[in-house]
Amino acid sequence: MESVVWNNARNDNEMRQLREHPMFLNAPALSLEKSRLLDEVRWRLQSLPEHEPGLALDEIAAGIELMLEGTDWSVHELSTALREFDESAQPVIRQAVKGFLQSAALGTGRGEVLHAASTRLFGAVVEAGHAILQRQRYAPAIQPDAAAEIAARLMRAETGRLKWAHLLYGPYDDALWQQMGAVFLEAEEDGRLMLPVHLRQGRDTETSTYREYLRAVALQCSGLEQMPVELVDVADRLILHLLPALHLGAGPVEGARFFVSPILGGAPRRLVKALSAEEPAWYFSPLLADRVLGELEAMLKKGVIPSGLGDGPVAKEHIAACIRHFRRTWYDTPAARRHRRHAMDGKLSAVRGVLSFNQILSGGTSGDIATWELRDVSLSGLGALAPVSEFGMPRIGELVAVRSEDAAPWRLGMVRRIQRGDLSRAFVGIETFALEPRVVRADDGRAPMEVLLCDPLRRGAQLRVVAPAGVLRSSAPLFVAEQGSIQKLKPIGAAWRGHEFEVRTYVAV
Repeated sequence: MESVVWNNARNDNEMRQLREHPMFLNAPALSLEKSRLLDEVRWRLQSLPEHEPGLALDEIAAGIELMLEGTDWSVHELSTALREFDESAQPVIRQAVKGFLQSAALGTGRGEVLHAASTRLFGAVVEAGHAILQRQRYAPAIQPDAAAEIAARLMRAETGRLKWAHLLYGPYDDALWQQMGAVFLEAEEDGRLMLPVHLRQGRDTETSTYREYLRAVALQCSGLEQMPVELVDVADRLILHLLPALHLGAGPVEGARFFVSPILGGAPRRLVKALSAEEPAWYFSPLLADRVLGELEAMLKKGVIPSGLGDGPVAKEHIAACIRHFRRTWYDTPAARRHRRHAMDGKLSAVRGVLSFNQILSGGTSGDIATWELRDVSLSGLGALAPVSEFGMPRIGELVAVRSEDAAPWRLGMVRRIQRGDLSRAFVGIETFALEPRVVRADDGRAPMEVLLCDPLRRGAQLRVVAPAGVLRSSAPLFVAEQGSIQKLKPIGAAWRGHEFEVRTYVAV
């Protein structure tokens, strides 16, 4: 399956162009001696095996780090070299994202390698950007557009680093927002916050320090910790599409649900109550983007996908899912917590996936049972720390069965939120929807199967049935055998789905 991604013709062409004709070969502003560094990076890139974006990003990052070690580079030379390094990395970064998502789908460890390489590249660009801005402050007759370009590149790299942190659901760098806030405020003070910048050579795309900061704020305010990993990249591309309709201002505006304080350096937060006039804040409002989302929904119904938002058989489904998520996160009033959470410690046995849980209930192997640490509990859910290394990263929308150490009944739930405080563990928020589920044999007239019953089986009563996605037919009755008798179940209502499972409602007749 992985070869499908890496054999994509467009992806191959981008990597081939980078290997054969890197952009930084066309850097006439550099002296011959300093061009040798860029030639060395070119040679290393050409010697890499095919389809290795992680190695390519490492080489580009190493080139930037070596550039910073030089003591005789002028501000102009540093800016020129960083431009060529950064732009040459862009097609490789896109390759790395696709490789990471493929790795996440397959459950391989390649994604961690790509994550580390991308993070190193972004860190090198950020460090170089800060160094150049620092020197530009004392450079004679420095042009505002030169500083604006470096600030925009720095902001774009910070946003890239933020996006990659969200792809792993953390951990997050607390210093990121402080650094971005300082660059943002300096650009505002110097009058170049909105100054147009063309980062992509040969393209008409235009950005600015403000625009790149706004993208990062929108990304952080989008509830990515509640999105499946395959939608995080789609959400970022959708935000780029919506940017002209998004607003970030120094005063309260209509539709503002979030705020950020560049001077204090904290991450954007939801606006729960009005801030005092003394609190330094910028307000994020996605109000005008609602119309654009509506237009996009109409286009999707006609089978039209705007350029840059994705391609492939699941593109429309992913974009539509992101639109629904943005509407809930940006516009809907946050749902009040139905039940109070209570802090609680203890060990939990956890099983991920409907097939594994069916096997456990049927008396199968216990090898799929992991040990999680309970952190809080309520009537409708719980929070727990899950080890990442043992069974891999949990997934948003994944079915999870948990029970406490005292051999209490299993509780069935779905992963709603993930956040990693470190690389080895993830906090998992689970919404539970069934107590004491049980596995039974069922038949829909086409084939026998095993399903989970979530409710008591009583004639005339409704009950929910859990099965792998695509197994249950919407109009077909089920014949369930339990305790020596066979009961007919008639389907009613619509199904709701998670990752690789679905829940349907029936009535026993």
